[in-house]
Amino acid sequence: MESAADQGQVHAGPPALAVERVSVSYGQFLAVESASFSVAAGESVAVIGPNGHGKSSMVTAIAGLVRRGGAVRVFGSVLPSGDPRAAVRAGLVLVPERRHLYPALTTRDNIMLGSYAHTRRIWARQAWDEVAGVVDMFPELTRLLDRKAGTLSGGEQQMVALARGMAAKPKILLLDEPCLGLAEAVTRRVYDWLGAMAGTDVTIVLVEENPVHALRVCHRAVRMYKGLLETAEPAGAQQAAVGRGGDPPIPPAVTAEPA
Repeated sequence: MESAADQGQVHAGPPALAVERVSVSYGQFLAVESASFSVAAGESVAVIGPNGHGKSSMVTAIAGLVRRGGAVRVFGSVLPSGDPRAAVRAGLVLVPERRHLYPALTTRDNIMLGSYAHTRRIWARQAWDEVAGVVDMFPELTRLLDRKAGTLSGGEQQMVALARGMAAKPKILLLDEPCLGLAEAVTRRVYDWLGAMAGTDVTIVLVEENPVHALRVCHRAVRMYKGLLETAEPAGAQQAAVGRGGDPPIPPAVTAEPA
């Protein structure tokens, strides 16, 4: 059966995202020892693995929110470490784990914050007109635009966070556990959206503990384990393995090197 990702357009040429020996430390604690991988333009790649093994630390560092070792390149250009503004200017946007909305602001204002980098010099009404189309992705939000984000359900807040990310007009979208703690019905709704996104030109890196969900919408997966990033097979082969039970097979080849 063809996955949503199989219908997407993966472009040849230099990778949209290249991660080269990235490491992350918090004081003396080494969260990511070394990770190297690349993602083609228009490709969707899942980062799977158990909790606590460095997945979130890696994507947070890629987005510039924490300092890192190694190099991150977006369409060939090196991003400075610890500079989220440079990442956003390059078209790389993170939708963080647990949403991180502003609870006292309305749904509309939270979404508009995603567009701040390219609408900050224009009037608010015009700025909203620039990004209002992202609500079409989640029609459920239309009636909630004037509600405070803090009064929304977890599923509604996640839709706001995704819409905020898309308002930034990303070329590369990093999604950190977008369905963590959500009801199954909401998870299906989010993955329906992800399946549709996999058929666009947006490059996606999806952090997900559940490989069954991830491999339905991604072209392939890599696995984080104890701070190291391991290679993995294409989604089709991994889906077959999941269908037989157990985790997807991870070949012994490891892209990570000592930090």
